[in-house]
Amino acid sequence: MNPFLIKGYISPQFFCNRTKESEMLMSAIRNNQDITLFGPRRFGKSALIHHVFHKLQKEYVCVYADIWGTSSTEDFTKELVNGIILSKVFAKQKTSGKLLNLLKSIGASFSVGLDGLPSVDVIYNDRNQQFKSLEELFKFLTQLDIPILFAIDEFQEIKKYENDVPFEGKLRALNQRSNNIVFLYSGSEHHLLNEIFNEYSMPFYQSTRMVSIGKIDRKDYYTFIAGKFKKGGKDISSEIINHILDISHLHTYYVQAIANFLYSQDKAPASISEFDFLYREFILEKSVFYSELPERLTKQQFSVIKGIAKYGFVENPTSASFMEISRIGSSSSMYRVINSLLDKQLIIKEDGKLRMYDVFLEHFLKFTI
Repeated sequence: MNPFLIKGYISPQFFCNRTKESEMLMSAIRNNQDITLFGPRRFGKSALIHHVFHKLQKEYVCVYADIWGTSSTEDFTKELVNGIILSKVFAKQKTSGKLLNLLKSIGASFSVGLDGLPSVDVIYNDRNQQFKSLEELFKFLTQLDIPILFAIDEFQEIKKYENDVPFEGKLRALNQRSNNIVFLYSGSEHHLLNEIFNEYSMPFYQSTRMVSIGKIDRKDYYTFIAGKFKKGGKDISSEIINHILDISHLHTYYVQAIANFLYSQDKAPASISEFDFLYREFILEKSVFYSELPERLTKQQFSVIKGIAKYGFVENPTSASFMEISRIGSSSSMYRVINSLLDKQLIIKEDGKLRMYDVFLEHFLKFTI
């Protein structure tokens, strides 16, 4: 199989580094400390969580719920329940019957999909019932009296729910009553996580240990890529590996995706020019995703991201040269555009410099402008 995974987690064999972060997380978990894990999107937070699950599976029942895209407490509860029934909690014969009874009591319908995986749907008529269901859910887990590691991914989404503060208060209260559960809250939008965990007036204020992940060390990623190609009987030059690491900005998903693409070829390119020829076709295939971008942005916004894509990194967006290439007339207008693009997560600030969040979009714009 292709050793460069671009989704999911299989085993440590296909996982690069994160030794320090893994040890920090496991130490906190074993000391019953709740955790907030932060990192930009596609930096490998979910894979790191499942890597830790793999290491702790003999010590904890591990539950994972991804609440990305949820918009209500109803959606939230549904994802938590689905996480539970996909975990070893549901697999245990002694607890599965109790869980099914719980699902009935909270008005959840249970089914098995075409993929063979169980899932639930939850529909409530009022907010009080939603809160009561969460209480019953955590009461059930607490009464099991087994150590549970509960990871809730993209936790910042709760800030987007209607009446989010009362909901945060309810969650915090349930957290405090769940003595056998260690919670791992993961997220990618720093300002929202900061509101949840670092604002004095908020229920979760300084209630967790904060852990952030950044880029994987360049030498470690180089060794990982070279080793996987060698093990697969494929040749790849140091020049090409370094080029992958350069153009991907060491952004985990894009390193994996480019390496995955090259590994799928019958023969790796022997030079940068050969790589560029192959890679250009790979990127242009993505035009279906990017062609409508000008219609979704203002002319100023699109002009600025084209400029950032051309430069790669922009340290001073109000410099005369960048203002000219972006066709922005004033510094105040530039700052408004930059802030808007940051909010839309089209660009990211990294080491004091701006770059495109989506590395493939950066490359697509370079090839097409």
